This record gives sequence, C-alpha cells and structure tokens, in this order.
Amino acid sequence: MAVCCAALCGLSAPALSADGSFRLVTINTWGDRFKGDLTQLSNFLKNGNYDAFAWQELQTNSAYASQVPAILANQGLGNYTSTQTGDTGITTRLDSTPGTVSGGGTQGNRFAYVTLSEQNMMPETALASVHFDYRDPSNDRINEARNLTNWAKSIDGPVIVVGDFNAGDVSERGLHHVDQQKLLLRNYLKSNNSFYYQLLTEYAVDRAALDAFITANRGLTLTNAQIPDTMFAPETYPVAGNTPQTMNILKKQFMLLQNPSEREGFAPHPIKDGSTTWPSAGEDATNTWPSWDRVKIDHFIVSRPYGKWWQLADDPTDPYLGVIDEVAYSNDGKTPISDHELTAHTMKWVGPAIQKYTDSQGATDQSRLVWGEAAAVFDEKDKVFYLTRNNMRTDVYLGQIADDNGMPILTDLTLAEKKTLLDCTSTDARLRQAIIDYCIDDHSFIDETLVTDGGTVIVDEDLALGNATAELRLADGRLRIAGTAMKTLTRDISLEGTGGRLDIASAENEVLHQGVISGTGALTKEGAGELDLRGTNTYTGETRVSAGLLSVNGSIANSALTTVLDGATLGGVGTVGDLRIAKGGTLAPGNSIGTLTVNGDVTFDAGSTFRVEVDETGKTDKLAATGAIALDGELYFVPTSGNYLPATDYDILTAGAGITGTFASIGSSAAFLLPELTYGPNGVSMRLERNTTAFADITTTRNGRNVAGVVESFGIADSLYKGVVTLDAPTADFALRQLSGEIYPSLAGALAEDSRFARDAVGTHLRSLNKAAFADASWQPWITAYGAHGTTQASGVADLARNSGGVFFGLDTLAAPSTRLGFMLGYGATNMSSDGYEASADTDSLTLGLYGATALDRLRLSYGSTVAFGKVDVSRDIRFGSLSQDLSSDLDTTTWQVFGEAAYSFELSRGTIEPFAGLAHVRVHSGSFDERGGSAALSGAGFDYDATFTSLGLRASTEVMMGDTAVRLNGEAGWRHAIGDAPETALAFDRGAGFAVEGTGANRDAAFVKAGIGFDLKPGATLSLDYVGAFSADGGSHGVNAGLKVRF
Repeated sequence: MAVCCAALCGLSAPALSADGSFRLVTINTWGDRFKGDLTQLSNFLKNGNYDAFAWQELQTNSAYASQVPAILANQGLGNYTSTQTGDTGITTRLDSTPGTVSGGGTQGNRFAYVTLSEQNMMPETALASVHFDYRDPSNDRINEARNLTNWAKSIDGPVIVVGDFNAGDVSERGLHHVDQQKLLLRNYLKSNNSFYYQLLTEYAVDRAALDAFITANRGLTLTNAQIPDTMFAPETYPVAGNTPQTMNILKKQFMLLQNPSEREGFAPHPIKDGSTTWPSAGEDATNTWPSWDRVKIDHFIVSRPYGKWWQLADDPTDPYLGVIDEVAYSNDGKTPISDHELTAHTMKWVGPAIQKYTDSQGATDQSRLVWGEAAAVFDEKDKVFYLTRNNMRTDVYLGQIADDNGMPILTDLTLAEKKTLLDCTSTDARLRQAIIDYCIDDHSFIDETLVTDGGTVIVDEDLALGNATAELRLADGRLRIAGTAMKTLTRDISLEGTGGRLDIASAENEVLHQGVISGTGALTKEGAGELDLRGTNTYTGETRVSAGLLSVNGSIANSALTTVLDGATLGGVGTVGDLRIAKGGTLAPGNSIGTLTVNGDVTFDAGSTFRVEVDETGKTDKLAATGAIALDGELYFVPTSGNYLPATDYDILTAGAGITGTFASIGSSAAFLLPELTYGPNGVSMRLERNTTAFADITTTRNGRNVAGVVESFGIADSLYKGVVTLDAPTADFALRQLSGEIYPSLAGALAEDSRFARDAVGTHLRSLNKAAFADASWQPWITAYGAHGTTQASGVADLARNSGGVFFGLDTLAAPSTRLGFMLGYGATNMSSDGYEASADTDSLTLGLYGATALDRLRLSYGSTVAFGKVDVSRDIRFGSLSQDLSSDLDTTTWQVFGEAAYSFELSRGTIEPFAGLAHVRVHSGSFDERGGSAALSGAGFDYDATFTSLGLRASTEVMMGDTAVRLNGEAGWRHAIGDAPETALAFDRGAGFAVEGTGANRDAAFVKAGIGFDLKPGATLSLDYVGAFSADGGSHGVNAGLKVRF
C-alpha cells in the first residue's frame, strides 16, 4: 500500500543540506498503539525532524502509514509519502520509489522498502524496514535472514535495512540474568517446553542438581525466591542455544552500524544502559517472555560492499538520535511510544559519488564511481580518497565467524579471543579466511572510475578499481598507487580535459600497465617508483615525467611531447613521440640495456643527462630518433657487470634528421674507464678508454692496495682484471679486499686468541683444589667443556667472528710434597667468518699438554705447556662484477704455548681473595696451501704468528649453604694485554707476483670477568659452571665452561 500526502499537504519539503546525509528512525508501533489519536506523537515527530521513518508491527491499512504524513506536513516538515507491506512500512520526504517484497511463510519474508533516488550527494539506495519472527527456536528468523540476504544481493546498489530483527548482536535473545534463568525454569516446570529445557541445561551450574530440582518440582508454580541462587550464574557469553545465528548470517552480507555507546557488552543488560532496545525502560515490566532478556534487537545494517561508505554521523548532544531512551514518549511525557527503545541515526555517505549511466554499447544501469566535487566528502577529505576493498569493519567478534547457518567455526579460540573484535589488518594465520570472507569486499560492481576536479584516489591493489574491464578516467585527477603490493594496473585509462596523473608512490615499487591509455588529455608520471607502460597507447596530450622512472616498453608515439623533468628518468625499449629532457632530467634507454625509439625530435637541455650502459656481452643502450637530436647536458656512462672491450665503438645515438650540438660534459660511474665520443652528422658513437686511475688508487686498506697492483698487472686478457676494471670505486675496493685472502692471517690470530681455553681449563682445575685435595697423592681426573662466541677487529681488516667449543680431559697427582703434576688431552672445533665477506674457516684441533702447580704456603705457582694440531677447511666466495667463483683450501696448523701464573691467597672471614699475575707465549704455525675453484685461487707457503699475553687480576670466592648443600661462588676480574704484531702472510695467484696480507690478531687489550658456581655431587665429585667474558675495543667474547672432577 502506498499513501501520498502531497495532495493533502500542499507544502514543499525543507531543503536538505548537500552533505550526503539523512535522518532515519526505526519505530516498532506496538500494534499501532496510538492509532486512535496519532497527534499525541506530534511533539516527537516534529522535534525528531526525521527524513525517513521505518515502521514495524503495523496493523492492516495502518493509521501510522496514512496519517503521519499529514501530521508532519502540518508541522512544516515537508511532503512525506508512505508505503506499507505486511506489518512494515516506510514514510519519507526523500525522493523515492516504493517497493515491496512479498515472500511467503513468516512475517519477516514480507517487508516494505523504497528506492531513494540519487540526491543530496547520496547514491541511489534501497531502504527497507523489516520485522523478523519472534518465536523460539530461531529457525524462522534464520530463514528470514537468508531471504533478506538474497534480496540485498539482487539490488544493484547500496541497501540499508532497519527495523525489529527480534535478534540480538552478542546473543540471539539477550544474555540472561540469574532471575531471568529462574523465570525460564519456572515456566518449564509448567510447560515442559523442550527448547526451554535445552537452554536450562546450558545455563545450569550443576546439571545433576537442575534435573533433581525439576523432578522434585515438576508441575508446581514457584517464585524466584524458591529457586536456589547457586543453580545459575549470569550469562557472560552466549550459551549454545543463545548463539546469535540470525545476526551471524546477516553479517556475511551486511555491516552492522552502531555507535560505541550502543554496542552490546558481554554481560546481561541493566535497564536503560544505552544499548538495550527491548524492552523499553517504560515497559520493562513486560519482560516476561521466559527465553528472552533485555537485548538490542533494533538494528541498522548496510549491504556490502557499500557498508564501509555509509557511516553514522550523529550529533551526540541530540536526544533524538542513537538509542532514544529519554524523549520517546507521547505528548504527555509519560507514555512510551513503544515497548522498544526507538533507534535513530544520521546516515552519512562518505564514499565517492556513485552514478548510473548507459555505456557506449548500450548497457544500462552501469555504475560509475566519481571522486570529485560530486562526492559529499570531497573537500572534507582534502580531495584525497583511499579506495580499498578492505572495509575495516568493527562489528564482528571472532566468536561470530560463522558458517552459512550462523554457527561459529573458530572453535579453538579462548573465551577472551571469542570476545575480541576481528581485526581486518591481522596477520594471524587462523584469521586469514575470515578476513577474506568478512573484510574484503567485492568491487566488481564498478564499471568505471572517474577522478576529477583535482582529486586523488589512492589504491594498493588493482581490484580496488573493479575488474580489469572497468575503465579508469582521469580528468584533472590522480591515481596514487601506495605501498609495494600492487604490481599491475590492468585496465584501460582515459585522459580527459587537462588529463591525469599516475603516482607510483613507493621508490621500491614497479607497476606494469598493459592496457591502453587514450584520450586528449596529458599524462603526468609522479612518485618515486617505476611505471612500466606496455600497451600501444593512443592519447594525444603531452607526457610529463616529474618523478621516478617511466619505462615505455610499448608506445606513446601519439603523445604530443614527452618531457622528463628534474629528478625524473625515462627508460624502456618502446616508442615515444617528440622528446625533451629538461634540466635535471635523465634519459636512460632500455630496461638496463636496450634501444628507445623516438618518432620525432629530441632535445637535451643544459643540465640534462643521457645515461648509457654497456652489458656483459658488449651491448649498449641506444636512442634512435626519426627526427633531429639537439645535444647538451651530460653523457654519463654506467658499466654493468661484464667485459670491457677496448678499441670498440658503440653506437649510442642515431638521428634521421641530423644531430646538432655536443654533450657539455662526460661522466662515468666506472673508476677506471672513461668514454670518448665521436660525433657524426646522424649519430654519436662511444668508445671506452682506460683512464689513468690505478687500481690501487681507489683502495682504502693496505690489503686492497697490495693485491690491486698484482691484479692490474695481469692486463685486459685476464678475468680478474676484466672483473675489476668495469666497477665503480666502492665496488672495486670491495672486490680487491675479497681477492686479498685476508682470512688466512686472521685465522692465525683467532687460533692464538683461542689458545686461552686450554690455559683456563688448567687454571680453573688447579684453583679449585683445597689444601687436602692438593696434598692427595691419588690420581685426580677432571673434565671441562667450553663454548664461546667471540670477535676480533683490526683497522683495515674485516672483523672476524668465531664460535668455539670443545672439551679437555686431565689427570694429575702429587709429585712432591708441595707440587702436583699432570697431563691433559683435548678436542676443539672453531668456526670463523669474515664480516661482510663470504670467507670462512672451520678448524678441528687435538690438544696435548703437561701442567703442574707448586704451593708455597699462600703462594701458588701454576705452569704448563700445550700443543694443538689443527685441520682447517677454508672457503671463500668471490662475487663482484661478472666474476663468481667458489674457492676452497685445506691446511694444517700447530699452536704451541707455554704459560705460568703466580697467585697469592688471603683468607677472610666470609671467603678468600687472590690477586694474580700471568704470562703466556703462543706460536701459531701453518703448512702450505693451495686454493681450488677458479682464477682467483690463492696459494701460500704458510704463516707463523707469535703473541705474548700478560694478565693481572683479582679472584674472590665464598661458600654458602643452600639447604644441606655447600655451594661455592667465585668471581674474577682482570686485564689482559697482548704483545706482538698483527699476523701477516705472503700469498700469490697462479700468475704474477706475490703480495703480503695482514689479518686480525689477538685482542690487544681486554678486560675479562668470570663468575661461577660449584658444588659437590657426592663425596669426591664436584661440578662447576662458569661464565667467562672478555671486553675489548678490538672485539670480545662470551662463553660458558662446565667442569667435573673426581677424587678416588
């Protein structure tokens, strides 16, 4: 039924502000409660000043539908029309066309709607009023929700649905207070309703106690006071029978709009809490339906993908918006308008304008997105709009992620997680499909997008603009591609009016466009990233490259003029029209190497750059113009990895109509090559000549300088020479350091540094002997395991990192009244690597040694000597320019040392302190070696390295009881100084002279600390654990030692 007030009212509607919004209220009339005198609602109707009313629970031929328009008109609010279907209706003063859905079955399958015309900067939108079935269980509502979803999918445009859904958001029927659960039990005792019993078993704290109570009281009429309070607990998360299936189903196709204050919490509702709509505060006494408690059942939902662009814009000071629990009364101020709290909102469109049009093929009802002055929030958003398929919704809890029946599917969540809102930006793998299903909207409705009036649309994926067939129109508009995820722009583009801008914002992004760009407007490439045009484009306006890189690998030959501006670059192997390289602009033909064709003339302005590359095959970049070329600016040569071909001319420019001028300057990134140009009437050729810079001139280290002269002596025919000569200075410096083989002398320094592990093992054992143990004539075995990570550094040499681990075994006895002597055996393994260079060494060593100690009262002298035999595998990866070689060698090492220490002990009341001084001399020797793997392989006769270590420090120890166990705590701090030159060795390639290479030696000065704990496992057996650290400006180390000794 449609009722029109226009003839009766004779009034025009008040002009709506052009802000893309309208005021909407939903009212359950409670069976036309005021049908006898609707003027009792005049104050509310006037003060609400709503643009549209959604009615539910109307009677047939409702007085609300027929009389309210006249009441509104008499109050000067405009011309309203009404439509009614079943017990729902809509009354509005907005330009609209009525519609009806007349499905069979339950009441929610029949409802009224209107199609709001495009107006007030809002798109054409369907507005529906629904009243879902109220009965238990939820089967009928679930069916109604499915039917509503299917209807919304059939509508080409936004759908707003409001009304009485008889279903809550957090729970289907409201989270139950204990008293409401008792009411449910009282009713079940009389009715024997099976659904009520299901709910009761889910609410009951103790199922057995519930069943016993039912058996004892079946058929009786009880009061709440007669039911134990302990039988139930407040419902803080919906039980299975109260799962919000209805809204769970709807949220797949719709987004629920609500203010934060209206969001239901996970607890039973108190009265008048701002988020309850049934029952109203004035009718709370009617809450006698056993399976229902207070709940928000009056909702505003909007269909996807449009839900993200309809927002609530309520004035928080307006009492006629939100959940209306203060002013929803008749004119007497006492009688509630409904048993529901009325709900009203200002609906505001915050998306682009959506226009309907007929395309050139005659297809009607096409949808055009327009970002420009036609969009309501264009100026509000400073003309910038982020177009994304991610709706960033905040209305879905993780516990509501559901199947098609509305039943939750994320069953492994914790309760806290179930109460957490879905984050549409989450990277949690468990939520990946949920985000796809609930957050990522379908934009296939977009048939074209128009960006105009100086507007900017930002996207980070191509599908945000619709399917590939959806055209992009730029008429004084910009498309900005943000981030690095979007790699393709797969749609045709039309440049209209003054044209448009394509902005690849990220310098790390490369975007490929394979469609056709047409139109009469200009194209401006913006942003630090790369735009790669592959299509045969037909636009006739100018092309401006203002930033980043424009690669033309198709054609823009019809473009009137292409200008490369300051800081921007043009490249590619396609075709352009007339071309100008402005001051600060760069032309770099090819995609690394290739020819760019110009169908027209080329002008290089002063300060411009023509960048030319030569690849590993000797091919070069080239510019080929059909017209004339006017030269100025700089030619800049960039060698890529590859071969340097002397006395070879490369054609880099050809001009069908001749060449005028010359390049004002010539530059090169190559440290050792300089291009020389030959100018002809129709072309320019380039020849690469060796400059006067020696390889050694660009090195920054002694090792690099030493190897540089040798490599340079090899000449152009040698692969190492070829690999270095085309490099820029920093890369050449790095390459020469790779070639130097400094890992070998650094290996000597590392082995000397790690000789301390044997000294520490002996010293720790001897210090742990008390007087009785020291004087024990029996043989005493001990074992110490160690592990450490350390670094050594030196100026001009790569830092060396090492990881070491091993074990020592020892056995000693009393050899004289105050002297113990013993021997030791050990195995260790060390991995070393040069920082920043692919060079490493792995060593396995076997250690043999003798040691002893002499006790003279409080003075202890300890001493020893060890020799370690090592097997070392060295690998070096050479990677620079066109050179790639994996080198390896094997060598044997011997590390010999002699050491001693003097320590004096002072007994204190709580422990012992012990100053000490130590001295050790270490010699490392290696045999000869020959690398394998390529022309960069080195050989050496071996190396010898000597270092002397002195140390001074203080130890302290004490004993504490932990239960019945005596625990010994010890600490040590000191300073160690190394005497000796940096390790050095002579190396050579298989041709040319040899050269000296220096490595990292032992840390020159280091502070060291130790902290440990020890205790007896049983009489005669002791376990210890120590941290050992060294700190130095030249590096340091951190390690752990574990020891065990036994007395027999």
